[in-house]
Amino acid sequence: MINPLCSSLSFLSKHLPTLETLVINNCESLEFDLGNRNRNWNGEREDKDNTRGFGSLRHLIFSKLPKLETLPKWLVQGPTTSSTTLVSLFISECDNFRALWEEGESLSLTSLNTLEIEDCPCFSVLPQGMDHLMALRRLKIRNCLQLSALPKKMTHLSTLTHLTIQGYPELAKRYKPRTGQDWNKIAHVQHLDLDNSSNDSG
Repeated sequence: MINPLCSSLSFLSKHLPTLETLVINNCESLEFDLGNRNRNWNGEREDKDNTRGFGSLRHLIFSKLPKLETLPKWLVQGPTTSSTTLVSLFISECDNFRALWEEGESLSLTSLNTLEIEDCPCFSVLPQGMDHLMALRRLKIRNCLQLSALPKKMTHLSTLTHLTIQGYPELAKRYKPRTGQDWNKIAHVQHLDLDNSSNDSG
């Protein structure tokens, strides 16, 4: 368990390179940059570059992190090896989390299979670049009330088999199977749960 007073991940990334599962919960002051301006667990300044990140990381949970606004660059971009090993990502109750990454940023989450985002009141957009998540099979979004639409390129997520959208009656109506105005964006998904109304489109 990470100490809630910890302000940097650089210490962990340096000393736990084989870590496969990481849960970060309720750390109010945590910074997510792994560069040479961070301080380690003891509050001492780190001089070395730690941008390779967690080289074996497969499962990551972010919860109750007020400083998290977008995913850290060391996670979604090279040369971090975690960007190519991560299989599942869960984000919950991060009050200022607004987007996965900035539009126009390149990313390399090539192994991500499962993505869940829950109870993030500022989360408002799934980026068009989601079509780069070529291994994504499960996507769940729950109670992120600023989200008003899914990206056009959802149709490019050919591996997506399970989609859950909960807490959005109007959004669920918009993607209602065969009758919703944007149903064509998710028509290829086999298993749908739109506001607790399950449907197997196959």
